[in-house]
Amino acid sequence: MTKLTKLSSALAIAFALTAGSFYVPASLAETAAQQQQRIQERKDRRSQVVTERTGRSLTRAIDLYNEDQIQEALKVLLDTRTSSDFDRAFVDRLIGQLYVGTDNTKAIDYLQRAARPDILSFNDQAATLENIGNLLLQEEKYQQAIEAYRAWMRFTGEERHDVYFRIAGAFLQMEQYDNAVQPINRALALSDEPRENYYQAKLSALYGAQRIPEATQVLEQMVTLFPDSAQWWFYLGNTYQMQEEFQKSLSALRVANILGYLESRTHFQMFGQTFANNEMSFKAAALFEQKVKDGVIPENRQILMAIASNYQAAREYAKAAEFYGRAGQLDNDAEAFRRQGEALLSIQRYRNAITAFNRALELNVENPGRVHMSLVAAHFYLEQYPQALAAAQQARRDTALARQARSWEDYIRDKAKMKGVTL
Repeated sequence: MTKLTKLSSALAIAFALTAGSFYVPASLAETAAQQQQRIQERKDRRSQVVTERTGRSLTRAIDLYNEDQIQEALKVLLDTRTSSDFDRAFVDRLIGQLYVGTDNTKAIDYLQRAARPDILSFNDQAATLENIGNLLLQEEKYQQAIEAYRAWMRFTGEERHDVYFRIAGAFLQMEQYDNAVQPINRALALSDEPRENYYQAKLSALYGAQRIPEATQVLEQMVTLFPDSAQWWFYLGNTYQMQEEFQKSLSALRVANILGYLESRTHFQMFGQTFANNEMSFKAAALFEQKVKDGVIPENRQILMAIASNYQAAREYAKAAEFYGRAGQLDNDAEAFRRQGEALLSIQRYRNAITAFNRALELNVENPGRVHMSLVAAHFYLEQYPQALAAAQQARRDTALARQARSWEDYIRDKAKMKGVTL
């Protein structure tokens, strides 16, 4: 029987899952004491050995297996005729183990046959149930796998963190996020050390269940337990952002940046947006500008407009005008040129503003009446009264601006008359 032990050991599958609930008929309502008594009685059951005829077949299979003739060994086992339930269960278990990796469906079937009569030794029965559960998980039969894990725990009376982790993983695969939380909590409680993948699974469950405040608490633990894992700092900043806790978000992202964890376009776009959300518009614009210059963030209309609008919010109108202009030139964007004109108007660069406004009109800007009104002011302050009047007359075509435009017309005429300008 030493060779048989060798074969069994060589074929053992390093999985930690369970089998379907039909293997253990014990009532779920049994007390803890009853459960322990049942388990102890099962452990104390006298071990059986295979009959001599079955043993000869097993010896042949062992020899073939040791010569790496797996299919030949499998054929010997499949052809073996047994005379007892124990022999049948023992042979079926080995057949199932040989099928693992080549035909998992058959492996599950034979392992289930082996486990069903509950006649194997306690350790072999437990190992078989684990293998069944693991194979069900591999075959994406997640609900059956969960039932298998629970049955394994009832059979052995054990709780293992890795089993609970896989239960949680099965729930996650089925997108049953709330159901995944309890087993992953149990896995964390039973684990002898903080395991990053366990925390990650809990985070996935809470995110999926839209339990964002709880997810935030998990991330706060994770950045302490696993400070070298850059992504958790970024996710922490993101979850704070989702809850509009902008100061906390900025603090988390600042730490991540100091540690060198912010690297990608997404990271720096969020970092910059967090500055903006904290009314630190200049820092947002300067960060975006630098990362565009460094090539981290691609130069496109969206980022150029973000830089410009943040500089404008910071009252850095010259810089705002520069980036509005770059956005306009990049895509022939009428709205960008209109905004460039407004920024230039704010710093009294009227001639440049007129150029920007006219470019916006050439590109068929939306709501041209508004642009004509801005041209009125630019021309007026340059004392270009005829052009100012013409712009006011154009603006008057917009019914929403007609009254304002007429007021400007009167004012322009009065001012021109005072200056001796004929209109």
